[in-house]
Amino acid sequence: MEIELTEMEEAILDAQDFAAGLAVTARVQELIERGEECRAGLLDKETPRAVRAEALKESRLINQQLALVATLRQTTEGIEA
Repeated sequence: MEIELTEMEEAILDAQDFAAGLAVTARVQELIERGEECRAGLLDKETPRAVRAEALKESRLINQQLALVATLRQTTEGIEA
């Protein structure tokens, strides 16, 4: 049995999808910016080794998160990077 949505219900779902997409986009942008900061710290040879090692760890974590977002979007929306 299939339930039909009213136009208002469809509009609400569309708005929620749009808001979720904006939130994901904002998070991806934050991850990219943080990744760039990590990369700069990693490449700065004057930065202490322990700090550079932490930047490398965080950079890898960021890459994993971005890969997960890409996989989810590909799976759910058919969007490929």
